[in-house]
Amino acid sequence: MSTDSKLWARWFSRRVDDAAGLMMAVMFMTFIYQVAMRYVFNAPAAWAEEICVTAWMWVVLWGTALVTRGDDTIRIDLLRDALSERGRRIVDAFCGLALALIFGLGLPGAWSYVSFMKIETSAALGWRMHLVFSIYLLFAVAIVVRQAWAVLEAFRSPAGATR
Repeated sequence: MSTDSKLWARWFSRRVDDAAGLMMAVMFMTFIYQVAMRYVFNAPAAWAEEICVTAWMWVVLWGTALVTRGDDTIRIDLLRDALSERGRRIVDAFCGLALALIFGLGLPGAWSYVSFMKIETSAALGWRMHLVFSIYLLFAVAIVVRQAWAVLEAFRSPAGATR
């Protein structure tokens, strides 16, 4: 990878992290506002709950798709670690292929659902629901790409290097 590519990738990674942090901050501030309005002023704000739920959904799927690395995920490796290097590679490739297939096969249905939701709006803010749910498409595509890469890495590098 060239120096320019590395600089661009590092800049992009920081902006993705910044976006996740901004979503967390919005969610937190809105949550605090919602609690104060409900329990201090006895005047709940429905729009605040809608922002909290949407921000939570977006930050979880955004973070999983774009922020986390392969070794950031929780795994149960008890059986995998008992295998030989070749066995670990096979397990890594099988799991990566299974996940890529599951999410890949689910993409047309997810696209159809998200597209269908353009006729719905959220109750408090009137947000178009296809925009709210569109983050799932990015998440699913990212999972397919990452798992396909993990399958390739399982055969190209020493066992465990894709983690």
